[in-house]
Amino acid sequence: MKLHYKSQLIIDTVLILEGFIIFLFPKVSVLNASMVFYTMMSVYAGLELIEFIYSKKTWESFYLFVIGATCAFSGFFLKEYDPSIVLSLTLVTFILMTSIVKISSLEQIYKTKTNLFTIKLASLSALILIGILVSINIYYRINEIYYMLALFYISYGA
Repeated sequence: MKLHYKSQLIIDTVLILEGFIIFLFPKVSVLNASMVFYTMMSVYAGLELIEFIYSKKTWESFYLFVIGATCAFSGFFLKEYDPSIVLSLTLVTFILMTSIVKISSLEQIYKTKTNLFTIKLASLSALILIGILVSINIYYRINEIYYMLALFYISYGA
């Protein structure tokens, strides 16, 4: 197995584990959901940076690092505003920027492997739908945010 695929597998496993940790320990998310989200985003950004350093084949890892770091860093500037609005807008921004990066990488896959293109396109569409629905639900119901964040991280990792 190539180093790029191993690092991607490790990142996806860590994201799924983050989702399960949020799901298993909801008391942490209830206390300060914004900090949990921004901490998980910074962990994701760090993992993407490590992947970019080890496998320098594509710039997709670097772009995902910049997106994750920007979303994690935005929480420090917007902490005076309503947490449900800031969290939902940050999540929508993350989903839209990530989908742009992932769609640009789909062009290379379409030229060589059509079945993989179909699978990646379907999973990206499902992730965008889940991300938008989670952000809408966060905007209207901040009290059960841990289930929504767990769903988002598990689906993003899968």
